[in-house]
Amino acid sequence: MDKHSPFHPTAVGRRLIALRHHHGKTRAEFASSVQIDATSYGRIEKGLKPLKADMAFRIAERWGVSMDFIYRGRLSEVPDALADSLMSHLTKDQE
Repeated sequence: MDKHSPFHPTAVGRRLIALRHHHGKTRAEFASSVQIDATSYGRIEKGLKPLKADMAFRIAERWGVSMDFIYRGRLSEVPDALADSLMSHLTKDQE
C-alpha cells in the first residue's frame, strides 16, 4: 500500500496527531482517554501499527470525529470549527 494512501497507517497516524494536538493532549493523555495502551498508541501515531476498528470507534465517539475522518481523512461529518483546526494541523505538519 502506498504510504500516501489515506488508509496507510502513516496517514491515519498524522490525522490522530492533528486531533490530539487540537485538544491539547499528550500522547499518554489521549491514549488513556480511549483506553489504549500508551506505547501501542505511540506506535499507531508513528504509523508502525495499524489502528484497529474498535480503537478507532472509541476515538471517534470520544473526540467527535467520524471513522471516515480517521481512516480516509474526510471532514464532511466533522463540525466546521474542528475541521478547520484539523486541516490547519495537518497542513502545518506536512510543511
